[in-house]
Amino acid sequence: MKPLSLLLLLTASLSLPEEFRQYRMAQKANRHYLSGEYHEAERLYSNLLADDPDEKLNTAIRFNLAGSLALQRKYADARRLYQSIPAGAEGKKLRNPINYNEGTCFAREALATQEPGRKAELLGQALRRYTAVLSLDPADTDARINYEIVYRMLQKQNASSSAKSGGRGKNGDHAPADSQSIKPAERILENAQLQENEVMRRVPQIQDSGTASAKNVKDW
Repeated sequence: MKPLSLLLLLTASLSLPEEFRQYRMAQKANRHYLSGEYHEAERLYSNLLADDPDEKLNTAIRFNLAGSLALQRKYADARRLYQSIPAGAEGKKLRNPINYNEGTCFAREALATQEPGRKAELLGQALRRYTAVLSLDPADTDARINYEIVYRMLQKQNASSSAKSGGRGKNGDHAPADSQSIKPAERILENAQLQENEVMRRVPQIQDSGTASAKNVKDW
């Protein structure tokens, strides 16, 4: 996220062999992530979690592992992992990026399903996450654009479902004729727009200097 700055400070205890090994493995996993080698990044992050690292590294690993899963289209697994991030000091710093990425997972999962009810549910969940982001940061352009795209998709989905059930909306009114179907070209355009405006917000890579600066890595 553009205004977010997160520091991962390396304590003196990292001179211990086991913790230094975790640090090096985290660096290696981050390099694979940035290179688009998400399966290998997933493997390394998962191994790191099994080592039960300290709070800061644990939070970073969970966040980045969720991102690597999402980028492999494992959206449900990614969402569960985002939700598993503890609500401690480190988790609070990441609340907006977590909500944004969860929203992106819900939206991408909605695009992949053909079941109308499930699609509407997923789009609604995506809207809730983007709303949560904007409530804390109204100037977040990426979240606002994605919100508008997903909102339009949900409106069309509801209109299409209403047309199939007799052309009546929730209040018994006939849906407008021009909203009773979603044209294939419009669907393709919305998919492209959502892909263009999605930003996977990633915990910054741990650097040898002992700190990590915030970065925006546009992955999808």
